Amino acid sequence: MPLPDHLKAFLAVAETGSVTRAAERLGLTQSGVSRKISGLEDEIGYRLFDRVRGRVALNRYGHAFAAHARNAVELLDTLPRVARSIGAGTYDRVRIVATSSIMHGLLPRALADYIADRPDLPPSATMRSLSEVLSLDQSDQVDIVLAPLPMRPLAFELVDEISFELELAVPEVLLPAGVAPVNGAWPDLPPLSGLPFVSLDPFASYQESVEAAFSARGLEPTYVAETTSLASAALLARAGVGCAILDPFVARALAGPATVSARITPSITHAYGVHILAGTPTSAEVERMLEHIKRAGRLGSPAIESHMR
Repeated sequence: MPLPDHLKAFLAVAETGSVTRAAERLGLTQSGVSRKISGLEDEIGYRLFDRVRGRVALNRYGHAFAAHARNAVELLDTLPRVARSIGAGTYDRVRIVATSSIMHGLLPRALADYIADRPDLPPSATMRSLSEVLSLDQSDQVDIVLAPLPMRPLAFELVDEISFELELAVPEVLLPAGVAPVNGAWPDLPPLSGLPFVSLDPFASYQESVEAAFSARGLEPTYVAETTSLASAALLARAGVGCAILDPFVARALAGPATVSARITPSITHAYGVHILAGTPTSAEVERMLEHIKRAGRLGSPAIESHMR
């Protein structure tokens, strides 16, 4: 079995492309790094690098071996943390990864309910970009992933969909006289179309639907700012900068007296996906958290309930 320090030396050389730089990174001599690489190659029975004119580069065997070596080193590096969590009684904590809009809107309610239910086992919630979410795999040690549909990390399976209708938040200082929501919804967009709007990033899952809704009504909104974050869009609306189209969870989490928020008519519907690691039995704590997430989805968007698959 390859020694951990041999694997670390191999990865350092693979990543830097230089025995000298690898030695500097590891705090070793160049000859020490070379001996570890030679020892690793002798043990596995083939060369990992091509050596040409004093330079080293991964060969095809090295490229194939590197990913597995990196996973092995990462697992070894996490052992001290795992040991500490077992000793502290927090090893079974639920680990959640979510994108920004879900982290700021849907998830806090679910976390609050779970913590009230299990104050002795604090969960872990980490925000990641959509590209980072899509690249998650088994080595990341994540129990639940929340992301806008139809996006899905390949190593995970969809277990719940939380559907909702988008809402339009309008700063009170910009609201035209006599215009107000009726039964929780704006009667129509034309009376509001001349107001300034905060646009989401063009690649955000909502923005395409929003643009289509305006276009179908022959409307052309004026955008005064663009942001990649629903939370930022909500805060800009609260500051009176412009109107923002939000998911109902963010709209409620960041609601204040300075804005009026209601559903759009006709409705624009989207959904968040709840994913767990494929092929892995879920623990009782993960099941408990999934129930709180499902409940938060129903409370945040009463018109459209989540449904299990």
